[in-house]
Amino acid sequence: MQRLFAVALVAAVLPVSVARADWWSDAKLVQRGITHAVQVEWMTPDDSATYRAILARSTNAWRNLPGSRGSNLAAVLHDVARQWQSYIAPRALALFGMLDTNTRYLGSSAMPRDGADILDADGVVYRAFAGHGLQFHPLGNFARLNRLLTDGDDTDAAFLAAALIGRAVPRLGALTWEYYFPFGGGYPPWTSGMVQAVAARAFAADGDYDVARKAYLALPRYVFPLAGGVWIRLYSFSSMPVLNAQLQSVLSLADYAQLNQDPSAAELSETLLQTADTLFDSFDTGAWSLYSLGGAESPLNYHVFDTNLLKRIAVSTQSPVWAERADRFGSYLHEPPVLSAAGPKRPVKKEAQISIWVSKMSRVSLTIAGSTSWTTLSRGSHTLYWDARGRRAGRYAVKVSATDLAGNKASKAFPLFVRK
Repeated sequence: MQRLFAVALVAAVLPVSVARADWWSDAKLVQRGITHAVQVEWMTPDDSATYRAILARSTNAWRNLPGSRGSNLAAVLHDVARQWQSYIAPRALALFGMLDTNTRYLGSSAMPRDGADILDADGVVYRAFAGHGLQFHPLGNFARLNRLLTDGDDTDAAFLAAALIGRAVPRLGALTWEYYFPFGGGYPPWTSGMVQAVAARAFAADGDYDVARKAYLALPRYVFPLAGGVWIRLYSFSSMPVLNAQLQSVLSLADYAQLNQDPSAAELSETLLQTADTLFDSFDTGAWSLYSLGGAESPLNYHVFDTNLLKRIAVSTQSPVWAERADRFGSYLHEPPVLSAAGPKRPVKKEAQISIWVSKMSRVSLTIAGSTSWTTLSRGSHTLYWDARGRRAGRYAVKVSATDLAGNKASKAFPLFVRK
């Protein structure tokens, strides 16, 4: 673990809460956890010595780290301490590898921006989350493994695949990869159905067919029923139907099924695709995509992701329906928002109500009397207010502009009358 670190900037996928930790009480828990793991033979004495040395180095580094570098390292130790009663070998490797990576990186460098990926000596991906340091990130790791294989970088792919196999946690004959920080109401360690599908595809492409099969075998626990069929869990602790998770799993499972000659995976991929087909219109507002069924509009990076996934599904299925959907989502990236805006029909004396309707999430500006205010509005109807008190009676020009997440802009102008 002493080779130089590499940094790659990518879009952040997971928002986090701020971890608060007492270093010394957490360090004691970690020591107890190591002792317990040796006693029940989850961990060898040699491994325990290695992990105690990592803890000692992290303590020495933390004592001298200023500001966010120290608080983020303490947060990582807290996440490691949360699991003190369950340091089975693969989990311990993942946790103490994460603590070691944070100690080495934060010991000499500032905390990276959210979404930065740090690679350790084996090419394992740790993603930066403010308040939780550099976290072992299964999706980032399997995405990197797939990229390495696509690029023909067999050497780095082999190092990464071996490292990820070492961090695979067995469950009922399957292998899973865990996240170790709390998120969205989920308590660590939590997992992801989409990650399992991507992992199965990556290992099959690498020729690790047995590992790929065991990654796939976890999938039945991540499938849940909806009115239109079944959906994949993006998060093990949530039944929120997320569009990109379903589409990515369809593609990954189809690839895995072909590579590993697994007809059950092909059947599951087709079942997920049929559900996505049935419910697709519920994710389409006519101007943008919804991130989840009945939820908010997608952030820009996820709408782009969904669009690219739709293009791949259109190619793999040769379906004009999916091709049209891909084209439609793509067109939303270039179409300005539909905007309507109007002021009060009668002259106002105290407060003017400005009625606005916008077709998709946009940054909206309201300009009156040379003064401009901004707010972000979701799709639908909204009311903005302007204080007319103290204004001279007369006619005021009002301009409302809306700029969507992709930078497309629409404007409306109308008069507003103020009376004394």
